[in-house]
This record gives sequence, C-alpha cells and structure tokens, in this order.
Amino acid sequence: MKRTLLIAPAVLLAFSLAGCTGGVQAGPTGNPAPSAPASSAAAADRVLAQAEEGQDLGNGRPTVSYDGLMVRRRVVIAVHAGLEADVAGIRKRLDAAAAARGTVLSAISPDVLEPAVLQQMVPEVTVALPSTATPDDGRTIVRAVTEEDTSKLGVKNFYVLPVLVHDLRFSVATADPRAVSAAVDREGIVADALGNYSTVAQGGKLSISYTGPLLGDETVESVREGISRQAHVPAAQVAVAPRSTSGTGVNMAAEPPWDAEQLEDQAIHPHTE
Repeated sequence: MKRTLLIAPAVLLAFSLAGCTGGVQAGPTGNPAPSAPASSAAAADRVLAQAEEGQDLGNGRPTVSYDGLMVRRRVVIAVHAGLEADVAGIRKRLDAAAAARGTVLSAISPDVLEPAVLQQMVPEVTVALPSTATPDDGRTIVRAVTEEDTSKLGVKNFYVLPVLVHDLRFSVATADPRAVSAAVDREGIVADALGNYSTVAQGGKLSISYTGPLLGDETVESVREGISRQAHVPAAQVAVAPRSTSGTGVNMAAEPPWDAEQLEDQAIHPHTE
C-alpha cells in the first residue's frame, strides 16, 4: 500500500479522535493527566504521525515488535453516546453493576480500540475489565445496566470488545532513581508518549510501568531515549520487558486484523423505556 493511500484514512481517524470527550484518567506519578480534548488531540496527532512515518500496516496498527508477553488481550466496555450524554452517570451505572459482581472497572484510553472500530464509533466512555475477565463477564455487567431505563443517560449503544494492550516495564539502573524519576516527569516526553504510567524508584533502579494502547516501535524507542537522557546512560541500557512473565502473550505478526463488520454484532442496545 502506498503512503499516500495510508494518510487519508489516518486523517479521518484523527478528526474522529479529536472530537472524543472520554473521561479523564490519572496521570503519571504526582501529575494530573491532560483534559480529555487535549488527550484526544494528542491521539489524533499520533495517528497522523504514524501514517506519515510509514508505520501503518494496512490495518491501522503501528509496527509492534515489542510483543509476546509485552502485549496482552483485555476486554473493554465502550459506550457510544450522544453529545449531551451524562458521562458521569454512565460510569456510575457501570461501576455499580460491576461492583455487584465483585469486579472493578478501570478507565482506559479509547485508543486501545482497533482503528477500524474508531473509524465507525468513538466512545464517550471506555473502561477495562480486570485481566482475567472474559467477554461474557463484560456482557453480564452491561446487561445489568440495560435492565434499567438508560434514556436519560444519552446512551446509543454499549459494546463489549476484545482489545490488545501493551503491558510494559521500562527499567534503568541508576545511583539516584528518585532524582531520575523526577527529571523524567519534569521533562514530560515520557508522559507525552505514554499518557499514564507508574514508577518505582528504589534499590538503585528506576522502573516505569505502562498498560495502555499499543505503542509503535519508534514510540518505545523515544521513551527509552527520554529515560536514558535523564539517567545519563545510553538508551540501550534502558531495558524493556513485560510487566509479568506469567500468562499468555500475543504474537503481533500472526494477529489477524479486526473485521469491521463485527462491530454491530457486539452491540448491546440500551433500554429506553
């Protein structure tokens, strides 16, 4: 596929993402995350940048060679709603239904959805189930919500969707990990690349953990460079590894593209009476 043909769908996706008004998520250690519109605009910029750099593989995914146990399958609930939707009310209903079933939902960027999905629908609310949850668990939660009238919430459709997420840990040996962590936060380049992350600075090592949308190889390398610059070591000394060595990872080279026709099959229509 030629580059000129890749940029056009990316532009469409960028405009869709720029209009997203999903919920605010926690930022990196001690720092608030940017507002939803700013985050959406940043996501749109990333899509355009990846297309312009020739990273698009024809299915909208970035080039990902940091895979295996570093890429995991998760289940998310995405809520497509109107412009006047009660986003807080939707999230409250979902959290209550999940809690009644012993489950905790966590906010996650809509960027975890396949580009083919985002070209059709940009959700107002996107939440992830725990790593052990199944699509049936997600559907059970949504059906509990739809048993009640949701017309005042402005919901168009609920979707329970499988997604791929990066589950990474960057680490570097340093004499003063706390100082390096603070410097990384101040510079902001890692925060711009990852959005949300957590840090552990102790025992002569700084570790930065990330779970979220798939990162292209160039983004991973930019994070390594950002950390290495503050640690005053070569980027090669910043290790990239899975957050956990248990469970099952994903071979991205063998991962089939998302079939866009599946989206409507995954819809759970709200109760409106």
